[in-house]
Amino acid sequence: MKKSPTVFIRSLAALGLGAGIVSAAAWAAQPQPPAAPAQAQPAPKPIMENEVDAEAPTRQFKGVTIGFCCPGCDRKWDRKSDEAKMALLTKAAPEAVAAINAASSPALKVAREYLAACSKADVEALNALFLAKGRATVSENAGDEGTWETYRDHHLMPELKQSPGFVMTVTKEDVQTFGTTSIVRQIGSFSAPDPNHPDAPRKYLAAVTYIVVDDGGTPKIAHLHWSSRAEKKPAADATAKPDAPHGSSGGHGHK
Repeated sequence: MKKSPTVFIRSLAALGLGAGIVSAAAWAAQPQPPAAPAQAQPAPKPIMENEVDAEAPTRQFKGVTIGFCCPGCDRKWDRKSDEAKMALLTKAAPEAVAAINAASSPALKVAREYLAACSKADVEALNALFLAKGRATVSENAGDEGTWETYRDHHLMPELKQSPGFVMTVTKEDVQTFGTTSIVRQIGSFSAPDPNHPDAPRKYLAAVTYIVVDDGGTPKIAHLHWSSRAEKKPAADATAKPDAPHGSSGGHGHK
């Protein structure tokens, strides 16, 4: 069973659970470091300085686990309406709101399915994620790659065949929704064969941005932008032959 993201809440005298929030940690798919206390307005001195207790009471809220370290705050939370809870989190722990949005986002699910289909080189699964008949476009490293079908046939699939088992490790992802359109961003890294060093794959840093729209009730990718660059090698390799500029071969920069 997938563990839900966790947000820890501790009380302060000015924000809504009888006090407020001093620190929070929330993550959607990958663990993130605890966020610093919000400083938009002067806050009273924290009642408690100790770390959040792992045995603190918790509540499930919209796919995220909320934890409390002050006795009674969980019961005060229970008495709030969903609207009041979201208002509190929006004010004091916006990263919690991001985690909630991600947990329930169909657009984020589409983005994750795209990477999963790439790892299997599953063209049928990939086609199902995009607007059909030339309505979806792709760009790479700020260059226009044309329609999804062109990108798929001339760049993506040939390169996935050269990099079997392609996996992008996502370290950060977020989603913003505007009506029926969402923008999803994934940041991470992947490895690909290096023709000059067959036994030492090159590591690439990558970012993928998706524009996902509603297509008759089904979320579809209308535009995808892929950006990647090779991770810098140690100074000892400075004399090695430089890589070709990214984007010259198209696709995900696997070549």
